[in-house]
Amino acid sequence: MSSTVEVFAAMKEAVIGDGGKALHRKFKGTVTFTVGGKLYSLDLSSPTNCDVSEGDAFDGKADLAITCSEEVMGKMIRKEVQPQQAFMKGMLKIKGKMNLAMKLTAVLAATRKKLPKSKM
Repeated sequence: MSSTVEVFAAMKEAVIGDGGKALHRKFKGTVTFTVGGKLYSLDLSSPTNCDVSEGDAFDGKADLAITCSEEVMGKMIRKEVQPQQAFMKGMLKIKGKMNLAMKLTAVLAATRKKLPKSKM
């Protein structure tokens, strides 16, 4: 199973370069993830400045805020549960633009591709 740090490192790798430009075309926004008490920021607001960082890079003004446990994040990465299902079951808390939340699957798919197969 992947740790949260490994997942966000893979997400950072997924948003750099051409992959980030492709994700930006689909996503176009900023997200803060609170996973197991740790805060991470995803910036896909500009095709030239796609990044993932630890902490809140947007000072609480991200387009979307997602809160879940490490277990739920792991399940989403392993495709055991879709983000929409996790939200409906109360496993995932969302605040902000719901249209971005519906596109979260694209970000997770790109992240999944960058994770080593043994870590999934």
